[in-house]
Amino acid sequence: MALLTAAVLYCVSVWTVAGKVTSVEYTPEITAYNMAGRVTGTTMVMKQPRCYFDNQLLLPCTPDKCEIWLVAAVGSGIQNFDADKGKSTILSESPYPTAFTGSPPKNYYLTKVGRQQVFPCQQSRGIVYFRVGDEGNCTSANCNGILPAGSTVRVKYVLVDPASRNVTTETYWSQNITLYSSTDPVVIFDGIRQRSAGMIVITSILSVLLFLLLLLLIAGLIYANRHRCWKQHKEGIPAKLGSLRIKKYDTHNLQRTQPQESQKVQDGVKRYIEPGMPNQYSFPEDIPELQDSNSIQNYQTHNLQNDGLYANPI
Repeated sequence: MALLTAAVLYCVSVWTVAGKVTSVEYTPEITAYNMAGRVTGTTMVMKQPRCYFDNQLLLPCTPDKCEIWLVAAVGSGIQNFDADKGKSTILSESPYPTAFTGSPPKNYYLTKVGRQQVFPCQQSRGIVYFRVGDEGNCTSANCNGILPAGSTVRVKYVLVDPASRNVTTETYWSQNITLYSSTDPVVIFDGIRQRSAGMIVITSILSVLLFLLLLLLIAGLIYANRHRCWKQHKEGIPAKLGSLRIKKYDTHNLQRTQPQESQKVQDGVKRYIEPGMPNQYSFPEDIPELQDSNSIQNYQTHNLQNDGLYANPI
């Protein structure tokens, strides 16, 4: 039995040295979480490689030593990686800064995800994922740089022995993942012909409603102004306007009235009662208003008391 075990280990070591890589029946997928930015123009969010390599036997490294890496390939990068994966220099065959811009480009790069023991079969709490392209325009050979904008990408996970730097196990390639492509705003035609029928209908309805609202506002202002003017006309001028007050006014400053008799009337009366006077008395012609009366009452108009025409009664 011991001899059989030793033989198996020898065969595995020879297979690994010869560049043979075993496959596991797992296909990487986009995360199932409904989260923003699952796929963008240069990044994508993948499921973590949990339990992908735990059932592998006779690995050259233990779970606390073996490393899980991700391979992102575009176009011919799939064939280029399959051709290079058995090399001991696989981690430096296609460095990121020139992975997609070299001459000719390899069109793939590898980036480290973590140690195998970090991704056990048990599901962790919360949302867990691995974002490809999370480090942006990085410059190190195995950084997690962004992908070509709008490209179609396929990825796979591989298990690497840190001692030999060789790939020992790999998953299948994922399905095609198409990134969003951006459009130059200058070439975007936003005329009426490019707008949908629904958008045109909604815009028309909103325009009509805005016009009706404006008409209602104008009508309300006109009604309020006319109502205020009609109310003021109906009520007239108020008796009191702030500090303006109408004082009581006595005409000609008449405080009291006194009977007054003309001096000429008194002289005529005296002549009438004197002896020898005729029985009928005729009033002077210059006071015709006294033919029917021998006395008048004069209201002190204009405060005329000493004008010689009127005198206080005796």
